[in-house]
Amino acid sequence: MDLKLSEEEKLIRETAAQFVSRELIAREGAYLRQKELFLPPGDPERRELDPEIRETLGKRARQAGLWALELPEAVGGSGMTAVARVLIYREFGRAILPFEPACVPALLGESPYGKRLADGELRLSLAFDQIHKTGKLDGIETRFQQEADGIWLTDSDLDVLDPAADLYLVPAREQGSERDGLFLLERDTPGLSIDQEFDLTTDAMGAKLSLKQCKVPAERLLGYEYEVGAIIASEQLRIAARSLGIGMRCLADSIEHARNRVTFGRPLASRQAIQWMLADLSIDLRTSTWLTLEAAWRADHGQPYFEAAALAKKRAAKMAFAAADTAIQIHGGYGVCKEFPFEGFYREARLLRLLYGREGEMDRAVGERFLKVE
Repeated sequence: MDLKLSEEEKLIRETAAQFVSRELIAREGAYLRQKELFLPPGDPERRELDPEIRETLGKRARQAGLWALELPEAVGGSGMTAVARVLIYREFGRAILPFEPACVPALLGESPYGKRLADGELRLSLAFDQIHKTGKLDGIETRFQQEADGIWLTDSDLDVLDPAADLYLVPAREQGSERDGLFLLERDTPGLSIDQEFDLTTDAMGAKLSLKQCKVPAERLLGYEYEVGAIIASEQLRIAARSLGIGMRCLADSIEHARNRVTFGRPLASRQAIQWMLADLSIDLRTSTWLTLEAAWRADHGQPYFEAAALAKKRAAKMAFAAADTAIQIHGGYGVCKEFPFEGFYREARLLRLLYGREGEMDRAVGERFLKVE
């Protein structure tokens, strides 16, 4: 296994890094003060970026080739490898702004929506039930049944992280069997409704998506077990990569602050306790990086990678949480001020630890496999 980046991958990483620094981090001051980028208080979408700013960022991201990363180039996507996607999402993780390239699975490239998703006309969100907790296919609770007049999805409540999406990907298990299916539902599908929106710990919105007597045509069934597993693994890799970005930003800013901040006549960087904190963070960041790149490399080379993606997600998200905590500690009072990104990273990392596999569930699954017990 060779994890050395190619020249093309290095260029992709540099392009993403420049975009994030120029377009996202440069806007953080206004964002953190909640003046320019938030809609007015009371607006039902107040947690969304201003539509004009989101549109501008999306347009510039598409121009830079940093949009719809999995979709094939034939429909306007970027056709990126898993390693390239990790590099890009890692850079976007350095910014506290709730904006990153659209996450659109490659299998949607052949759908009627592929071109519009690639152009940014449509937004897509995943809708999962217990998979959020377990990160495994056995967490699917929604059921489907094929009838002569179409496919029926059982009544269920699911979680979505983009209530304003136009399309939703919904995994479901066939009634009376162990076969899983992946469905694409439009927002106005009869029986589908957004019943409850809620503020997340991050500066974003989540919602409950309800299905009641929901019938979909057969062509909305996109695939079966492997496709569902690939969607989960892709999300776990994205979360792992974003967590790496949080760790990178927290480490870099903490090093700079420790060098420049003088207390009792000496820079913080000269204190052994600070040095040890930064050393531990550096080690954790490096190990998380290699785990994530290994999982992405496996995906690109046709090797089993679902478990590797789950392990990378668990390790990287936990590292990001510790990184934000370390940054807050080193920055002192500044660390908990909203004018700095660290308290936001802390809240975001706590959410990332929960998504697509809680740590306890993942530990149990891996332990059972190693010990060969049920």
